Amino acid sequence: MHTANTLFEGVVVMFAIIFLAFFLKRMGILKKDDSLLFSKIVLQITLPAVIFSSLAVQKFNKEFIVMAGIMAAVELGMIGLAWILGKILKLGRGEKGALILVSAFGMTSMLGYPIISEVFNNSALAMEEAVITSEIGVGLLLFVLGPLIAMYYGDSHVEGKDIMQSVRSFFISPIFIALVAGLVVSILPVNEKSPVFAGAMRFFKLIGGANLLMVALAIGLLLEMKHLKHAYIIVGIAILLKLFMKPLLAFWLTGGAQFTEMMREIVLIETALPSAILTAVFANHYKCRPDLVSLSIMTTLVLSLASMSLLFVFLF
Repeated sequence: MHTANTLFEGVVVMFAIIFLAFFLKRMGILKKDDSLLFSKIVLQITLPAVIFSSLAVQKFNKEFIVMAGIMAAVELGMIGLAWILGKILKLGRGEKGALILVSAFGMTSMLGYPIISEVFNNSALAMEEAVITSEIGVGLLLFVLGPLIAMYYGDSHVEGKDIMQSVRSFFISPIFIALVAGLVVSILPVNEKSPVFAGAMRFFKLIGGANLLMVALAIGLLLEMKHLKHAYIIVGIAILLKLFMKPLLAFWLTGGAQFTEMMREIVLIETALPSAILTAVFANHYKCRPDLVSLSIMTTLVLSLASMSLLFVFLF
């Protein structure tokens, strides 16, 4: 129950900053285009700093690889379920592709890390699990299957090299480099009490401390509430699959004795997050109903702040 209360407080803080950014945009102090700068800072600076500083001080736990596998299995399950529902409802190609994208992938890096850091009081062990399950279980699938789904169901004529470019971009991204570097440092016999190592960790933690603010500002500037009634079927199914079915399936799959309560709590948070913003980038590039994808992202973003806390109250 303590974790549920802390989660609710963390969500409220995140929610407040998001709507502060939304208010500043309405006042003309910030612009929607400014979100690109904040997102770039997150993906290239603050988020890699969080990942590296979290992993470098921990000894690698192979059990977290199992959690990453569960995350991947849950995402593949949501892809299949969204495809079946799209088939039953006889959705158009673009609508079916949009539904699959927003139902499967979540904001595990951009929104998950700040929430988990807030909930677990900057616990290095909690962040290690979050990073490994997210980047291996979610990030790789997102960068491989995300473009592929958008290509197949979109209106753009694309080639296989576009898929390889997306995969390559993940493996050379600051996020993946920070992941590898953090794991390498955690394995090496480093003297954590040395002034050099301690100073480096303080440097990265200081930069990573700005991650929550940058994320909330980026999301708040993207937030727009419009045209909800024109896509109620797609958005409604996305809410059901992404915010409820996915976390409940993950909770059930982690019911074994080998999974600690913290492991289950983190996986629940990561699977209950709103649809990934990056799916809108793929949908827009390949003309796979980006309007529906963007609308679903914003809707699940707002509702997830309440649904996530409710799931914790009832399940833990």
